[in-house]
Amino acid sequence: MNKLAARYGFLLSLLVSGLTAKGQTIPNVTRDLLNQGAYLKMSNYDVTPIYTMAGPEGKILGYPYLDTTFAKTTVVFYQNIAKPGSKPILEIPDTPVRYNITANDLEFLMDTKTVKAISGERAKLFKMERNGETMTFINATEVGAPVDVRGFFEQLNDGKLKLLIRHQIYVKKPTYNPALSVGTKDTELIKEAIWYTGDGKKLAKFSPGRKGLLSAMQDKEDQISAYLKEKKPDLKNRQALIDVFTYYNTL
Repeated sequence: MNKLAARYGFLLSLLVSGLTAKGQTIPNVTRDLLNQGAYLKMSNYDVTPIYTMAGPEGKILGYPYLDTTFAKTTVVFYQNIAKPGSKPILEIPDTPVRYNITANDLEFLMDTKTVKAISGERAKLFKMERNGETMTFINATEVGAPVDVRGFFEQLNDGKLKLLIRHQIYVKKPTYNPALSVGTKDTELIKEAIWYTGDGKKLAKFSPGRKGLLSAMQDKEDQISAYLKEKKPDLKNRQALIDVFTYYNTL
């Protein structure tokens, strides 16, 4: 088990060093803010297999992250996270961050050797820049999710009815049978994206397509039907779906 942790710890160090080489360094003023944070902890990159198996160790396939690379991110907190006597911290802007979906941790790249994390429970939202676009993630409590649902939903549009994506990690467990010596000892982490709609009070699963849209927008069904007939949007395209929701929110 220690060998496996060491192997992936080395991989993590490569990821971190690669990012800083690309200029993803944290500003000194932001580092000072983070060092004043009362709730920051050292990141726990846990790659321990779900089960131990007899014989050679299995591997962890995949990662618990939304994306393994750090991205320029602004994080807004519910409450002040500073240590007593320090300047209040309610927001940390423009900082290299990545999101650990499994742990529900936001990880901050402090320097080439240090990653610190804070529980996602303390963050109201974060906005992350990737490939020239800004992605907005809202705490589950803000979208009307059940109390047992933790983490964040990606919010794709503004307005009364929002299009949301729940990113989660499905753990495919080892299937190895020692008696028959068949199956795999590997644990696979598979990232899933599940669509939802929400109005801040009610959250509902959403199936992208004409039927799903008309079901979610029943109060404006005639107008939406006319829009779909005229525009003929490709509803497999994310932006086309966003455009429909944007139009609905103007009605």
